[in-house]
Amino acid sequence: MIRKKISSLAALSLALGVVVAVPAFAAPAARVLGAPAAKKAAPKAGAKKKDEKKAEPVVPGQLKIKVAIAPRGLKWGLSNEAIAKLYDKVFDDEFVPLYKKAQPGPQMTALDVELEQRKQVLRRGRIEFGALPTGVDNTELKGEYSYRNNESLSRLKLRSGTTRNFFFFEDRLWKVYDEHALRKGGSLGETFAEAVQILTKRFGVPPILLEADFAAGRPFDEAIWHDGVSYVRMVNREHAKIVGVVYVDKGVQDNLATYRKAKVEDPNAIDGDVERVTRKAPPAEAPPAAKKKKGR
Repeated sequence: MIRKKISSLAALSLALGVVVAVPAFAAPAARVLGAPAAKKAAPKAGAKKKDEKKAEPVVPGQLKIKVAIAPRGLKWGLSNEAIAKLYDKVFDDEFVPLYKKAQPGPQMTALDVELEQRKQVLRRGRIEFGALPTGVDNTELKGEYSYRNNESLSRLKLRSGTTRNFFFFEDRLWKVYDEHALRKGGSLGETFAEAVQILTKRFGVPPILLEADFAAGRPFDEAIWHDGVSYVRMVNREHAKIVGVVYVDKGVQDNLATYRKAKVEDPNAIDGDVERVTRKAPPAEAPPAAKKKKGR
């Protein structure tokens, strides 16, 4: 199974013309090499040299365009409430054709209720990563957040069927994780390899390919691009028929240690109060022997 995974990633790297690298995520371009340049044919005798502009070399993962995330106005640093207001407008627009078909009365009232419920999803479903564990630990989003560092998450099901996860530091957006279904004829294809090729064609640049490395906090194979402001990570969750497309604030990611100062505690460690109560008392010291009085 492992051999099959590695060979498939190698095949993808050959198809895209890049090598598989395993650098630190914070500076992914540092140790990546592109495909060797093709040798140029020697000019024919007597041929005139054309004064052509040299094409810029293609650097794997480095985008020449800025990445924008829909809807318009979504940007790094927004609060959860500001994002909810952006989607209020999106939902209003989505419900316009439904209202046009609805009859006054119960149908219209039902739409009013449904629309209001949609608008409250982000506001009411927020998850705080404080001192206590959450159910998110049982999902494949584990590792995208930490505890005791003022981090939080809100999520939304988009009309396309994609689940969108918003990650915050101190209520400031720094990461958007979209979970797309892999399916035949889907927008990102049926496999991780197809999804990478589709984004490569869209971006015009092949990605940096990283193999899974649990020790480095990367449980899945990834393809990564960046535009100087944001990273775009494509996460291979093909085993679940999912591909993750993750947009990350590069400024935060490159300085993540300064945001996550709280250390991960050992979940098996005994609570300090419990340890003090159950601690065995030290054996009592024997009283000093009484000195014998000398007779006169």
